[in-house]
Amino acid sequence: MNPADPSHATSATHLGRRAFVGALGAAALVACQRSSPSGGTTGAAEAPATPRAPLLPPADLNARLADVRSGKVVVLHVGPEYLWQKGHVPGSRWVGEAGTDEGLAALEAALKAVPADTEVVAYCGCCPVSHCPNIHAARRALGPRAKASFLDLPTNFRTDWMDRGFPVDRA
Repeated sequence: MNPADPSHATSATHLGRRAFVGALGAAALVACQRSSPSGGTTGAAEAPATPRAPLLPPADLNARLADVRSGKVVVLHVGPEYLWQKGHVPGSRWVGEAGTDEGLAALEAALKAVPADTEVVAYCGCCPVSHCPNIHAARRALGPRAKASFLDLPTNFRTDWMDRGFPVDRA
């Protein structure tokens, strides 16, 4: 196969998507392809959007799990509940899918309960952070917070956290 051949890129994309569906299930792919809050659909054809809050590398959050346990850092899962149940960052709380009206309202309520000087890290993990409809919605809710970031998951939670050997809690 010639990597410069356009059909090779299509084939690689297809294989990557098939591996993604196999790892997380078809429902995760559907969650990533639903309409984004801006009115468009999310997907590989769109230009990646960068969350306003900074991205936190997984290794950095892993090194700070003691701060999560002590309450110095609050980690909120803003994606599908079934993904959170399959495995999540230790100490994180599932608040709802921020890409839905109910989930966004739950995120906003959870943020009101967190003191303004407490660091908040949000993540979904269903798909790349740059294309995630839940992260797109969550960034608006987290925008006004001085101490807010998103867990940088360029592929998904399984690949960027679990497969790297970081600890996982299960519901």
